[in-house]
Amino acid sequence: MNRLLLLATGGTIAGCAENSATLNDYTAGVLGGDALLAAVPQLQDLATISVEQIANVDSADLLFAHWRALVGRIRAAFAADPELAGVVITHGTNTLEETAWLLQLLIDDPRPVVLVGAMRPATALSADGPLNLFQGVQVALSPEARGQGALVVMDGQIHAAERVTKLATQGVGAFASPLSGPLGWVDDVGVHLPMASGSRQVPFADLALPEQWPQVPIVYGCVEPEPLLLSACLNAGVAGLVFTGTGAGQLSAGECRVLAAWAGPRPLMLRANRCGSGPVHRHSEDERLGLLPAGSLNPQKARVLLLLASIAGWDVVALAALMSQRQLAH
Repeated sequence: MNRLLLLATGGTIAGCAENSATLNDYTAGVLGGDALLAAVPQLQDLATISVEQIANVDSADLLFAHWRALVGRIRAAFAADPELAGVVITHGTNTLEETAWLLQLLIDDPRPVVLVGAMRPATALSADGPLNLFQGVQVALSPEARGQGALVVMDGQIHAAERVTKLATQGVGAFASPLSGPLGWVDDVGVHLPMASGSRQVPFADLALPEQWPQVPIVYGCVEPEPLLLSACLNAGVAGLVFTGTGAGQLSAGECRVLAAWAGPRPLMLRANRCGSGPVHRHSEDERLGLLPAGSLNPQKARVLLLLASIAGWDVVALAALMSQRQLAH
């Protein structure tokens, strides 16, 4: 029988409320991974699954240390066991897309890494976690999922780590891939991946993650943004900056003046947008101000990329080359 590794990190899928009718007022990260597995006995017919607890927290409280442990465990598991079919991760939905994108950039192995979560706690009427877990295991065991990198399985849909995002605060269909749609779906018949791609980049496959991570804040665009926020980041010597620009990633004139006047070392900087969908392209002022467009990455994923690029010691030239390759690939 196939072998899988289940890594539990907490989240709503492991959450509990005082009564089954409660969907919002609950505590995330209560149940352990063993309890999640035991709640879906049908999984015993699919694979031999070993369970390890990486964390048991609300994903809003996830730390870089948890990411480091998760990446290290996946790398070690794949290296130690050539027969391991894949890895399934139970995760809170608040930051699930960031963890998925992190793993996409770091894990260089064709075997699937599948993230699942839930929008309703385990104690809720019609809890969605058990089915999401079952379908996540289905995907992890599927030959079609090999070579696709990190995948997110929620509400019967299979999403690519780069594209998926959480678009709603409630409802089991809270995840979508706005620019491209899901890669496929999973149902009683099996796993269907008509939009799967055979090529992917793993630019940080050999990157060792440190205990101390760089600072990469996100600056949010709005009407008359406070220039002190941007100045404070620059004066603090942050390694990277993500701008959640208005429209197609636009900075205000005031923010541009602050950047133009800055005489110190420039952090790596990406322009994303606050629209929720649509790419950010190169602007004529980008080079003068030290900016790069984030392309299709949302602000939180742009931040993950800058974190890893900063750890790797990349400069703006190396980052620009990667962004250019990504644009050509799409």
